[in-house]
Amino acid sequence: MYDLNATAHKIHGRLVVHVSGQLADSCTHADVIDKYPGGKRVYFVDPGAAQVFVSEWKTPGICMDVLIPWNATVHFVDDTHKKVEIFVNEQKELTIPVVEKDQFSVYVLTGRINPTQKCFIWPADAPVLSIYSKVFGPASRAECEKYVKENCSK
Repeated sequence: MYDLNATAHKIHGRLVVHVSGQLADSCTHADVIDKYPGGKRVYFVDPGAAQVFVSEWKTPGICMDVLIPWNATVHFVDDTHKKVEIFVNEQKELTIPVVEKDQFSVYVLTGRINPTQKCFIWPADAPVLSIYSKVFGPASRAECEKYVKENCSK
């Protein structure tokens, strides 16, 4: 799988993981086959992270040689893990942090196009254009406001 990405959000003890990527061609398929906790996998010792298991396979036939977008969402009841590991075909490919829903980050315009150093506060899980650079967070709204007050112009 190409361009494997994932986000993990914790909302009132529920963990929501969004996984996306690009499949190699039109004959390649993928699906989430298991998760931990709450799936078929059982460990004697907790691995220290929630886990999502994706299986990728090919079907025979004439294939279009183009990248195919793929995504899935997995829900957990999990109030303890602070990171999520993504496995593709039993190989760990990605580890991501879990973001609390009420978390925010502080951004500034990238480069010299922001001479006044004006800052912006956005939810930590919100998509942000690449013209912005994160300078603080994720943190609570109050912590972000304190950072802006101390480090940014109005």
